[in-house]
Amino acid sequence: MGKTFHDDLRLELSLTAGGSTFSIPGGQIKHLSVQLASYGFTAAVTFWTLLEKQDAPLFTAFQKPDLIEVRVSIAAEDPELTSPPAPLVLKGLVRGRRLVAEEHGTVQGSNRVFRRYTLDFADAAQVLWRQHRPIELHTHFSMKELLEAHKASLKLALDWTELKRKQPMICLALGADEPGVSFYDYVCWYVDAHQGVFSYDSQKNEYLFADSKPSSGQAAPLGPLRIHRTRVLLPPPIRHGARVLNAVAQGPTTTPIDQPQAVQGTFHDVLVRTPLANRADEREKLEKTRLKLHQRQLQVAFKRYPTVDVFPGALLRLEGSLWPASLTGLGEDMRVAELDFEAHAEGAGPYEQQQDLQAPYAVRMSLRLESTSETAVSLPAYRVPRYPIHVEGLVHSPGGEPEDRRYLIVEDEKTSITDFRMTVPLWNKTVSVPAEPTHVPGQFFFPPYKRTRVLVALHHERAELLRFLAWKEGVRTPQSGQGDQILLGESKSSQTALTHDFQEDKPVWRMLRTSGGDTQVIRMREGNLFIQVKETGASKTPTPTYDVTPQVEAAKGDLSASVGDSLGQTSAAFQGAMSASRAKMQSAQAAMKTAMKAARAEVGAKVAKAKSGMKSASSKLSQGSGQLSAASESAKASLKKLR
Repeated sequence: MGKTFHDDLRLELSLTAGGSTFSIPGGQIKHLSVQLASYGFTAAVTFWTLLEKQDAPLFTAFQKPDLIEVRVSIAAEDPELTSPPAPLVLKGLVRGRRLVAEEHGTVQGSNRVFRRYTLDFADAAQVLWRQHRPIELHTHFSMKELLEAHKASLKLALDWTELKRKQPMICLALGADEPGVSFYDYVCWYVDAHQGVFSYDSQKNEYLFADSKPSSGQAAPLGPLRIHRTRVLLPPPIRHGARVLNAVAQGPTTTPIDQPQAVQGTFHDVLVRTPLANRADEREKLEKTRLKLHQRQLQVAFKRYPTVDVFPGALLRLEGSLWPASLTGLGEDMRVAELDFEAHAEGAGPYEQQQDLQAPYAVRMSLRLESTSETAVSLPAYRVPRYPIHVEGLVHSPGGEPEDRRYLIVEDEKTSITDFRMTVPLWNKTVSVPAEPTHVPGQFFFPPYKRTRVLVALHHERAELLRFLAWKEGVRTPQSGQGDQILLGESKSSQTALTHDFQEDKPVWRMLRTSGGDTQVIRMREGNLFIQVKETGASKTPTPTYDVTPQVEAAKGDLSASVGDSLGQTSAAFQGAMSASRAKMQSAQAAMKTAMKAARAEVGAKVAKAKSGMKSASSKLSQGSGQLSAASESAKASLKKLR
């Protein structure tokens, strides 16, 4: 971490548990360590309390399982600083606690003890989301809505276009199974997979989701007088390229993605299967983004507490005449990426500086800096969510009676891809699955009938039909006949049944067509062919009806998806236009400043020239006036002589 130095620090610590807040004087804090990164922090604090009773309020609250909130403020007491930096503030939740007590004796008739409390704490997302493991299914839902639904007490800034895009479905598969993937892992995985930014602002106690790192503000100058050492950290180069393989049978493609530092013949392959060229193109763009090389970083170790803000996201610039002229990063705007801080009180015992607000500490402190132009995002190590999960569903086909055997195939007008709809009763959500033959050859067309029990595989943003779980009513034949049957048609009163079974150990084949009271039978058995056409007198020809419910339901789904997609595209276009406009405005402002500067210089030169001309004219005028005065005096003298 760097050299140990000694400084007076003003540490403030407050704990909130069970509705009560406890303030700990800085002198009681004997140890504090912080690892603060761009995405969050972990920390530990140890402090002594003075002569507590057995039932002291803090001791009582400490023993309960209530959630404990921690607030720590770190500032240096340095008389040399006329305008010290703002205190470094951390707000988190306790995830571990320890307690040691030392007997003091009896004071005023009651036993008193010194207690040493140790708390391990971290930012709220790590504490809460690492224990959050939901299994959910959402349809026509955005990631923004998902994060809002699971934010608990977290403060989120959702400024990322990708989060606002409506998805046909989103599945969370984070249940209590190995390897124990949490919602925190899921968030990091999603951000990494879509090349976004997930960062934590410790001063605001807020999490930011964005498409790029914030870079506003002016870099503060950082001189060498308080720095012990600087190191250059070089990232390992990427030695592989990439290939995106689209394994669709009709028009398979292999698209190589070059990378300047790649070794010939070394690559990462990504396999997709999609008939849509734009989806393959999107994956190619994503993989190309992942091959961007990271820039070098600087590690700065201090020998005095710094005079500038050092929390992640703060902007610094190494400048000043005391730096070596050849120093890497000199004069370059840098962003704080990580802070390591550790302080041990010089008076570590329970009796020392108990009521002081500040105390001397042995401190070690270092920063990791990156260029403000660095686009690569640092994320914590995470487990990848495991997909798919398997749930039961019912084939969805609106219209008709509940037991009717109808089917529904929906075709996307934009892509011409056809889907079946499956309702998942566990969440009462309807998802789309590809309308494919599944387990039968392509020359058979047997679409799944309404309310058929099926096994559905749920991936993160798509679903697929795996297999069927039950026979429809009336299809299964008695076991004694060892028969097979195909039941075609809409209902019991409108169907055709093809049956083959054994009667008296002889094969029998039968076809029965039913339409209301109208029936036809063809039966073949040993030495016999039976054909019958029959119409009962009670039968009545049904009035033809046309149920448009399936088309209406399909249109609703298509409209919802289309609107969501259009909104997402509009939002993305708006964000892109805004980014382009900002860039043009910044470019125009820079050009205007340059033009104004040149114009000022030109006007200044012309004004100076005009002043010079006026001065010369004034001088000539003065000279002419002098000559005129002399001539006048000479004329006056001549007139006097004539008199």
